[in-house]
Amino acid sequence: MMNVFIQEFPKQLKVALEIGEQATLSKHNQPIHNIVVLGMGGSGIGGEFVAEFVKDSCSVPFLCCKGYSLPAYVGKNTLVIASSFSGNTEETLIAFEQALERGSKIVCISSGGKLIEEAKRLNLDCIKIPSVQQPPRTCLGYSLVQQLFILNYFGFADKQCIQDLKASIALLEQHQEQIRVKATQLARKMEGKFPVIYATDRMGAVALRLRQQLNENSKILALHHVFPEMNHNELVGWRAQSGTYTVLVFRSADDLERNNKRIEISKSIIGKVADDFLEVDCLGDSLIEQAMYAVHLGDWISWELAEARNMDSIEVDVIDLLKKELAAAALG
Repeated sequence: MMNVFIQEFPKQLKVALEIGEQATLSKHNQPIHNIVVLGMGGSGIGGEFVAEFVKDSCSVPFLCCKGYSLPAYVGKNTLVIASSFSGNTEETLIAFEQALERGSKIVCISSGGKLIEEAKRLNLDCIKIPSVQQPPRTCLGYSLVQQLFILNYFGFADKQCIQDLKASIALLEQHQEQIRVKATQLARKMEGKFPVIYATDRMGAVALRLRQQLNENSKILALHHVFPEMNHNELVGWRAQSGTYTVLVFRSADDLERNNKRIEISKSIIGKVADDFLEVDCLGDSLIEQAMYAVHLGDWISWELAEARNMDSIEVDVIDLLKKELAAAALG
């Protein structure tokens, strides 16, 4: 079933664009001085992508908040986007309540649950996404696209982002078969080894996304980092180690030349320890196209590794257990 959800990612982006184009939002009665996105796991990763997508157009600070509490600066001049696929994410709901108390401008993105209920009760702006029976991590397109529409409405993202999203759909549809083949080839080289994922800082969300997909879909641990920061710390760790490692680096024709040089030098160092140093050239004419290509490829890699390990790529029993125990502790 996970393979079906991954296959339909381009279709999901299309539906998400239709939802965003029809969304109705209202202006805030105060100027916006900063933006905070609330969201955890599969519902929160969209904010990481959006932060990179609007880096050159967003004129105010942008923060992804992945916890129970908001920074002290969040107040009446803050745009808070609360993203929860189920609408019942504990951390998001608690931070949402804090935003309410501080008079922030709040826009909710959810398929239902308490978040939608509260948004309706308080007459808050809300974009309802489809209530589908699939894991939140397979619904990245819904939250990511809505966030871009919200930022565009408030003047923090230009319309080119929407055009780039549309172009990414065509790109994925055109290269679907090639992406599948490449994912299979990469997964075979990664099988049985500890994966380390790198990208430049313009696509850090891509590396984070794959690490999370390997965790949940493939049921394996993984590391991720970005250039140039990893050159100031993690690179020192690449010396004699126990175990076998495969490094996967997402690259782009738009990467800074200094970062390209860093990657090449790092490759000569890491190659002495890692079994493989794999590189992916992300297709696309824009950052959004390249990122969506990398997401789709990475999702397929995680599924291929799950299949190779005979793992159920849907099952996340340990997370369900955690939530059950937390609920019991709250009742106690």
